[in-house]
Amino acid sequence: MGAADQNLVVEQADGLVTDSLATQGVPERVHYATGVLLGAEDFADEQRYLRGRMARAHAALYGHGTVAGLRVSCPAPDNPELEVFVAPGLAMDRLGRLIEVRRTQCIHIARWLARQQDPATSAAERRAVIDAVREDSPGQPRLVFDVFARFAICPHGKTPAFAAGPFNATDYVVPARLADAFELTLQLAHTVNATLARPDGDLARPQPRSPKLDAMLASLQGLTDPAQLEAGRRLWCMESALDAWPTASPLNPERLPKLAEHASDADWDRVLLARVSVPVRQADANAFPTLDLDALAAIAAAPAPAADAVQEPRWRDLADNSLRPIVFNPYSWRGAA
Repeated sequence: MGAADQNLVVEQADGLVTDSLATQGVPERVHYATGVLLGAEDFADEQRYLRGRMARAHAALYGHGTVAGLRVSCPAPDNPELEVFVAPGLAMDRLGRLIEVRRTQCIHIARWLARQQDPATSAAERRAVIDAVREDSPGQPRLVFDVFARFAICPHGKTPAFAAGPFNATDYVVPARLADAFELTLQLAHTVNATLARPDGDLARPQPRSPKLDAMLASLQGLTDPAQLEAGRRLWCMESALDAWPTASPLNPERLPKLAEHASDADWDRVLLARVSVPVRQADANAFPTLDLDALAAIAAAPAPAADAVQEPRWRDLADNSLRPIVFNPYSWRGAA
């Protein structure tokens, strides 16, 4: 159910996705009355209604992103396999579903690279890793990864169900529980605006607002009259609300369009957590990259700048948490530990 789970689980499709993107009909609740016979589908509809209403409110009010925790770290010192650690926390996806991680999860970059180099891996996948090597600084090739979290439903806890399965079956079982689980993935960061002059291109970055809303917000900076400033702010808030309704992808009505940080349409429901930059070595442009252990050792040994002396461990961290979308209420009261 998580990145560190060893048991293979089969994910169940979430009916809430189709309901959230439906263009016809209205939400329906189950009506209870004495003497009415209810089946399993009625209770499933009740759950989907309650989940859908809550998720719709979450997405409309707060957007999507990290709610609390989920700090990603990849320390250079004492980390031979370059483990990426994802701390416990909570995120909200674009449909308003909560993604909860209750214990630290690990992803091994060294093992990921070894798996991509395995002969069983397709030539196209190996080529993708080779082509992803960047050299933003001369003589310092690197691979850049994005860490994503995704909501997933995992059925478990089998229990007998004589009314299901083949006719007269006495050994048929169904899941007793549906876990609101998660999936953590490590993906190569994709580029935008690549040209022949610079094949690396620019790494994709999340875009929190449309260019129109950004321009409207920028226009408020020069206003000094309180009435004009308040009117401008209200107009910006109104346009933000009017543009916030989710519209399904024109390619597939059962998903939202991909965002700037998504490499493919299939990534639409993934929430970006962090970007990890790893130094590598490459014999030539067609060689498979390997970890640059000398560069990692230099990063581990480098002293922190005087201004960052208090945060020395962060100075040696390969993960950048600053790009992630966040959900934050500045007026929330958390108390003091």
